[in-house]
Amino acid sequence: MLDIKKQKASTGVPIWQGKNLENAQGGFTLEDKAFVSGDVIPAGAPISFDEATRKAKVAKVAVMQANANNSDTTYKVLKNHVLKVGMKLKFGTATEQTIDAIDRTNADYDVITLQATLGVAVGKDKVLFVNDEGYSKPKGLLYEEVTIGNNGLADVAVTIRGTVYARRIPPILQELREKMPTIIFSESY
Repeated sequence: MLDIKKQKASTGVPIWQGKNLENAQGGFTLEDKAFVSGDVIPAGAPISFDEATRKAKVAKVAVMQANANNSDTTYKVLKNHVLKVGMKLKFGTATEQTIDAIDRTNADYDVITLQATLGVAVGKDKVLFVNDEGYSKPKGLLYEEVTIGNNGLADVAVTIRGTVYARRIPPILQELREKMPTIIFSESY
């Protein structure tokens, strides 16, 4: 027995338009060693899942808020990401580097400091990512915000078809949106 306890957290702002949503049947266990008890994963985060094992993994991505050159070790990214210190971050074909610090004090963006430079220029609106199945194989979006339980797990529902308010969820650029063709990303509020 996994001893999973469901906890509810609410942002209070609906992210889904209408009631014509389709969730993957049966639910899944979010089993991602990147997260610990108390971590909150926002509704609308891209997520992959395995129907056979019933396990899910969150896409750990951040969208660049400003350009960075090929020698920078600090990167300004938009808020509402799920990156954490210790994760290995990547861009394109660059060698992944470990996150040393995340400064969340600015109201408009976070500053991620890596142990070493990615070695390539990274443009505004590009995606930095942790290279795992959460990023490479997203199948839908997290239906509702979840808090990781004491055992490091959480029950999750994954929406695989529906319309989401794109401005109310973590930033998702076109390259990830294309991997989820049955999700409509509405730019209205």
